[in-house]
Amino acid sequence: MNAGAGVIAEIVKAVDSEKGASETLAKFVKRYQSDLELRKVNEIYAEFLGTGDPKKLDDAKLRLKNLLSSRGLESSGGGDINLKDRRKFKSEPGA
Repeated sequence: MNAGAGVIAEIVKAVDSEKGASETLAKFVKRYQSDLELRKVNEIYAEFLGTGDPKKLDDAKLRLKNLLSSRGLESSGGGDINLKDRRKFKSEPGA
């Protein structure tokens, strides 16, 4: 199971503030072990922590923001679902 948009948003917030980012990432990577994209972001962030290379941090942030937008689309529904309302009200004929 993949992490949802809310989880990714929480990770983005932690990485942007850099307070507890590695703990937050580790917690969610452990919870969503089958989420390969999240694991890749964790690896890149770990490389940043090891080397201090700001390009790695920028790459991790960019991947997280792209992941957030794609996961938001995956889990969104919509108000314009093309299904006919099957409920019948007493005021309608044939009800």
